[in-house]
Amino acid sequence: MRGVIPNHLIDEFAFLDSLPVSNPPEPWRLAHRRAVGGLTEVGFSDTSDLLLIASHSGRGVVDCSQGILVARDDDNDFQFDLGNLLVEGIGPLEGKLIRVAGLSGGGLVTHTTDGWGLERHPLSFPEDEVFLSAPGQTMLWAPPGAKRSLTKFADFVTELRAFGFSPTGRHFVFATSSDLYVYSR
Repeated sequence: MRGVIPNHLIDEFAFLDSLPVSNPPEPWRLAHRRAVGGLTEVGFSDTSDLLLIASHSGRGVVDCSQGILVARDDDNDFQFDLGNLLVEGIGPLEGKLIRVAGLSGGGLVTHTTDGWGLERHPLSFPEDEVFLSAPGQTMLWAPPGAKRSLTKFADFVTELRAFGFSPTGRHFVFATSSDLYVYSR
């Protein structure tokens, strides 16, 4: 085990460490993976499944519902309000400032309205491990008598920059410094 674990959590963290990396349960599936070299930040528009990607070589917009790139530019001199983590949108997000998470901080939504959750293992550093929990559970808790339903995501090739759900709760993403993984239901 890694790090110093409080006595009351030793068994919980041992359980998390023992879980194998696996595919998520139904209804989730890996919808697509996209290479994005130099990815720095990502953010969903407020009311859709459109994801803005910021990188060292420009911006892109992915429609997570269709798995397609709907806009791309190669201008790395775009408006980025670092203090508020807002990036100027392009394509269908043009004229909007999109709140982002990634290299500069912040975070995406980590729970859906129907209870699915994503949590980072707090002691997995320097490795990145994220757990998807079923409704009514968390990474460290399940109702008494209930079988724990967790999916472990790890072994990212490069640094995990951001993870979270779309505002609709139909998609979640993992954004690393080199790749974007989109899971859908």
